[in-house]
Amino acid sequence: MDEMPRSCIGHFGRYLIFSGSGMALIALCMLMLKPLERVSGEAALPYLILALVITCVLATSLLFERCPKRLVLPIGFFGWFVAFLMLLLRNWL
Repeated sequence: MDEMPRSCIGHFGRYLIFSGSGMALIALCMLMLKPLERVSGEAALPYLILALVITCVLATSLLFERCPKRLVLPIGFFGWFVAFLMLLLRNWL
């Protein structure tokens, strides 16, 4: 009888799961969108949002390289959970 090969998550899959930590930061920024608009002004807000997204993506990439493999999945799943929770909270309030 042939053994079924173990299914495993590749490098890109681990990165997609770990990107939940960056999404949690972006969701936090979306919660603070109105105060950011008052501070930066209406004309500069799109550039500020773009800079925040780029910073979050770069920070997620750097943290992914330095994070141990055994912590990638728990941090990522927790990040996605927090991101969805914050976005639902924003819609309720």
